[in-house]
Amino acid sequence: ALFLGVMLLIGTRVIPWLMRRIARWESRELFLITVTALGLGIGYAAWLAGLSFAFGAFLAGLVISESDYSHQALGEVIPLRDIFAMLFFVSVGMLLDPAFLVANLGTVLWVVAIVAVAKMFIFGGITRAFGYRNVIPLASALALFQLGEFSFVLARQGLTSGVFSADTYSLILTVALVTILMTPPAFQLTQPLYRVQRRLFRSAPLRTFDVPADGLEGHVVVAGAGRVGQFVAGMLHRLHVPVVAIELNQQRVDECKQQGIPVIYGDAAHPVVLKAAAVARAHLALVTTPAMKTTQSIAQQIRTLNPELHIVARAEAIEQLEVLHDIGVYEVVQPEFEAGLEIARQALLHLDLPAPEVQRYTDAVRQDLYAPIYQMHSEYAEVHALEQARRLLEFTWVTLPEGSPLAGCSLGEAQIRSHTGATVVAIMRRGALVSNPGTAEILRAGDVLAVLGNHGELEGFTTLARPASGAGDV
Repeated sequence: ALFLGVMLLIGTRVIPWLMRRIARWESRELFLITVTALGLGIGYAAWLAGLSFAFGAFLAGLVISESDYSHQALGEVIPLRDIFAMLFFVSVGMLLDPAFLVANLGTVLWVVAIVAVAKMFIFGGITRAFGYRNVIPLASALALFQLGEFSFVLARQGLTSGVFSADTYSLILTVALVTILMTPPAFQLTQPLYRVQRRLFRSAPLRTFDVPADGLEGHVVVAGAGRVGQFVAGMLHRLHVPVVAIELNQQRVDECKQQGIPVIYGDAAHPVVLKAAAVARAHLALVTTPAMKTTQSIAQQIRTLNPELHIVARAEAIEQLEVLHDIGVYEVVQPEFEAGLEIARQALLHLDLPAPEVQRYTDAVRQDLYAPIYQMHSEYAEVHALEQARRLLEFTWVTLPEGSPLAGCSLGEAQIRSHTGATVVAIMRRGALVSNPGTAEILRAGDVLAVLGNHGELEGFTTLARPASGAGDV
């Protein structure tokens, strides 16, 4: 009890503080060493307190799992877990006595049957008691009927303390190994057995209960909450768009929390971290990390977890565009190029060049940059062609000035389309909107006309509507 009380204090006060300080160093190696040291250290402390080393390590895992760093910690220790699991089963295999299995085969099979049936009823009953129906109780029973690895630890403690005899220990060890080996093939029978169950019990409830969702669905995942990622995530959050950010820098994680942005501490290249962000149920993924290798790794992991997800990524160099497109990134943005293009656009507007002309020029420059991608991928070329057509067809509002030759004429008499090619699609008059006006509609000075056409057609309309003296509010 004293040990658990101390662990409660350390787990809620000391370990979160320590992990936060370690995370600020931004060293993955130090983070991994810290997590490993915590597991081994708490395990050793439990052993000193008279408990098992494994129980202490188990408590360490529980403590870390409740912190903000659980997903990153799991992603980092998975290789260690696999190595220790291999060593664990090698050691268990060395403890198995084949002679005991052969000599006591009948007893082993009886105990295996009792354990399997009992645990199947327990886990199947628990899932049904919590309201789950259909295949879930059956799947739980077939997946969890084995004696767990922790039983080895308990059996060893029983043998050491004299509670179990050597034969009882061997029986527990053998039964555990047999049930573990039986689990994979038994679980493969879930669907066939479920089909049989549905044929035999047609009156089973039709309502299905799924595992409760964590609220993340149809959201945007922002991988990398640096300056760019944090700005994008903040804007989406302010617009009430569901978003979750992933960041490995503790300071930026704290900044996201201060802004109320949901954030996960971890490396977005780890599948465990991406699963925590519910990438499989996301609507969009934005990869804002600047390093190409990191961006590529994250995009590949996202594509593995959700092949249909729309990914927008950042590229630092032009030659990286094709590489990212080839791994399934739908849209690539190059920050330096876009910044230079925006500066050029502002300069041209300041020099009084017409805004539509400036837009056409910047579109042409952007098309030159992405031309190799459009040529290699027809779907991008089609999308770009549609965007170009939309931009070439401009829409503007023009006020009809006093003295305009169009004032007092009907749309039919003015023959605007035949003279200029432009089309008047709406008229705003004294706060009232006339949409899609007919040819009999009379134009009056002060009317605000919604005109549709390309740049040349709009210029022609402006000239046509101008008063003969050249004055007017256009």
